[in-house]
Amino acid sequence: MNEPRVYKTSPLLLILIAIVFLFFLGIVWTAFGSALTQYAIPVLAFMAFIFGLLFISLTSKTIVSDDEISVQGLFGAKTLRWMEIGHVSGWGGTMKLHSRDEDVNLSISSRMPGYLEVIEAVGAKRPELFSPRDYPEMRRGLGFFTSLGVFLLLFLGFIVFFVSELLASGNLSVENLIPFAILFLMLLAFVGMFLSAPRVVLMEGDQLTLRYILSERIIHASEVSFVQLRYTQTRNGRHYFIFLQLTNGKSIKISGMSLSLPIAYLVLRNWQQGKLHI
Repeated sequence: MNEPRVYKTSPLLLILIAIVFLFFLGIVWTAFGSALTQYAIPVLAFMAFIFGLLFISLTSKTIVSDDEISVQGLFGAKTLRWMEIGHVSGWGGTMKLHSRDEDVNLSISSRMPGYLEVIEAVGAKRPELFSPRDYPEMRRGLGFFTSLGVFLLLFLGFIVFFVSELLASGNLSVENLIPFAILFLMLLAFVGMFLSAPRVVLMEGDQLTLRYILSERIIHASEVSFVQLRYTQTRNGRHYFIFLQLTNGKSIKISGMSLSLPIAYLVLRNWQQGKLHI
């Protein structure tokens, strides 16, 4: 029997968060001075709320054993034996495990320590919960296209404003056109992102159909070397996505589906490994 695996946040990170909070507290105290009680209480309350949520999420501890999974936090612990899991649900990067009688619901979020390892453990212990038969179709969430549309409108607005200002001034020198060229290239990048994102993912047998805004692509399980859940580190944290490595050296990235990302990942991995009827 393997020893239970424990995933928790390093105490050094928790200390760093506390130091950052005290630093911002000092800035607010210096900025408001004698008017601290009158104007800064809402600011301090908001800061305390945000840092409190972050601290609580990072102090959780996840324990994975051969028989069960347990999540322990400041307000208690939740434990589920693997065979007690009746079904899964979720949204975004979160996956929720439900007991058969719904008396215990255990959430696995991307902020948890050991997130990727825990997702892999759930998929290995209960692969039948992620059958391609139960999730034959995945559609991209409306939020993805809405956010991209907002960015496109903002960029178009900037470009229209910039062009109108140039035409009004009559100064069309190369130096003044450089910002316009940069904005135009950024607009093209956003348009390319919009068009290259799969809108619908369909699984039928060993065939995977990817439907885009302007095209459709069909690949077979034998054309996929492996499927992984990866992430890129940004200023706003980790951005997770599903990575499909093809045998021809090309790759496909999938994210922003209406279905929970870890559920979509485990379903696609089972499809690629030929587990079509689990």
